[in-house]
Amino acid sequence: MPSANSTQTVTWDIAKFITHFIIEEIDENTSIEDLQKMMVVALVYRVLVCVYETICIWGAGGATPGKFLLGLRVVTCDTSTMVRPNRVFVVPASNVSLSASTVRALNKNFSIAFLFPIFITLLFFQHNRTVYDIVAGTIVVQRRGG
Repeated sequence: MPSANSTQTVTWDIAKFITHFIIEEIDENTSIEDLQKMMVVALVYRVLVCVYETICIWGAGGATPGKFLLGLRVVTCDTSTMVRPNRVFVVPASNVSLSASTVRALNKNFSIAFLFPIFITLLFFQHNRTVYDIVAGTIVVQRRGG
């Protein structure tokens, strides 16, 4: 059983790692090796986030915990028609497949990482859909009864 001192050491090592590779400013003294390590950490983080989002959207009822708490979920969407203000009829509105969930998560996370906050595109498309939702054939909707 680890002692309190070894737990404190592990916590300190993680904090030191985060401070060194994420929080500290990159300057002219930063080595190429440090930059490569930072890129690897960022890439691993993005891959883990993609796996997490894919599993949540595909296998956990179409919602990450945040979407669930807000009463939202992601469903498939081939077509959407405005029925009345703030009401859209979505066809087929079924659960998202593994492939569509993966496409959505990859597009979302790597676009955010390398381009710009792509979620801003919801301001320009019908029914507040983002580019990654359109590409994946999905839409975020309010849960029924939620």
